[in-house]
Amino acid sequence: MSYVLNPRERKALIKLSDDHNDFLIKGQLIGIGAATLASLVSLGLAETGPSQRYYVIGWRITPDGWRCMYGKTIEEIMVPGGSPVRPLKLWQWPPA
Repeated sequence: MSYVLNPRERKALIKLSDDHNDFLIKGQLIGIGAATLASLVSLGLAETGPSQRYYVIGWRITPDGWRCMYGKTIEEIMVPGGSPVRPLKLWQWPPA
C-alpha cells in the first residue's frame, strides 16, 4: 500500500531538491519542522549527513525522493539530450 505525501512533506522535498549535492541545515529549511523531516527520512525519501559548508548535520533528498517527485532519479533526469521532466501530480511512496 502506497503512502501519499501531505503538503508539508511535498514542500520539504521541493526545498531539499534545491541543492542535491549538499546536506541542507535547519537554517536553510525555514518553515519545515523536525517531524516532517523525520517522516521523509523514515520513508527513505531524505537522508541525514554532514553539511560540507557548515559542518553540522543536515538533510538531503535521496534517489527515492527524486523518484517520488518525478518518477526518475536525478541522474536519469539530467541525462544530456533527455526529454523535459515535470513533477508527478500525485506524490506517493512506494509508487503504485
